[in-house]
Amino acid sequence: MAQELRRDQAVRLPNPSAQPFVAALKTCRFFAVLFFWVTMVCVVVYAAAFVSTEWVGLYDVPKIEVAPSPAAPTPVAPAPAAPAPAATPEAPASTSWLPMLENTALAAPVPPSAKSAPSKEESEDVPRGTPTFFGVPAVPAGGAAKEATKAAAVETPKKVVPATSVESLKEVREAVAAAAKDAETKGEVVAKPETPAAEKPVMTPEQKAQYYYGVTLNILRPLRVVGVLSSFLLGMTLFLYLQIALLGRLAGIKQLTSALFFLLLFFATVLPWENIFEGFRVNVFYDFTRLVAVHMQRLAGDTGDFWEQAKYFARFLGLPLVSIVLLAWSGLQFASGYVESVVANE
Repeated sequence: MAQELRRDQAVRLPNPSAQPFVAALKTCRFFAVLFFWVTMVCVVVYAAAFVSTEWVGLYDVPKIEVAPSPAAPTPVAPAPAAPAPAATPEAPASTSWLPMLENTALAAPVPPSAKSAPSKEESEDVPRGTPTFFGVPAVPAGGAAKEATKAAAVETPKKVVPATSVESLKEVREAVAAAAKDAETKGEVVAKPETPAAEKPVMTPEQKAQYYYGVTLNILRPLRVVGVLSSFLLGMTLFLYLQIALLGRLAGIKQLTSALFFLLLFFATVLPWENIFEGFRVNVFYDFTRLVAVHMQRLAGDTGDFWEQAKYFARFLGLPLVSIVLLAWSGLQFASGYVESVVANE
């Protein structure tokens, strides 16, 4: 019984007369696969550009929040001036013998043995030629302004580099240079100090957004032309493939016809209709500048009603997704027809 059922089944044998057609179909398949993937990459890149614009925020400029200015303080009425204290009577001038002794000591000549090098503090704070009494500089009458200037200079001291430190630094440099010369004459390798690498300038968020916008725009412009041309060439290649399969009376005609019609629907979404019908801008390869402009309006709060948002997502996201589905289904049907028409006849 099993043998009778096997006899009734149709047996498909390789068709020797179909070999020239099979060779032609293989060549067409190579170019069809090439144009298919080029077109798919172009459409996917446009869909990814919308995702990076709407959800990633790659081209958004962050808003700078301005802190509210503090309120002006309310004017406060000035407090009444306190009464001036009563003048205290000046103490009578004392007739002490101490000023007379000081003047006598200042007028007396200084012996040579008493002359010595002034200390560091005296050289910095006391000018040369100022008389001293028991180590305390005597201030002449009317020197109040000079004392004020000297007090201000003491409050803001300056760094003084001693001469000994400068000389020791020069000696160290000369010793290092001499050691380097000796090492070079002996053929030894001298380790040179590493110079710090130049730091790259940090880009601001505005500059980053502008940079990414320019890069994306330069990528999408040529892909628009390449996508339209490759989809047109893919349709021509698939049509030629179907004609060769019909001429050779090969199998898989149903799948190939279905693939061709799905590709025609895809081609309708790719054509730049704005060049044919004025104001009709529905296209898979949309205008990226227009997309960013509408996105900025949405960020500013001008989202429009429900239908405006639906048109926005249908134009920039829905149509590319539909095109990807149509192209993928056409590719699957073409692969099935290739198996029926070529692989079965090898």
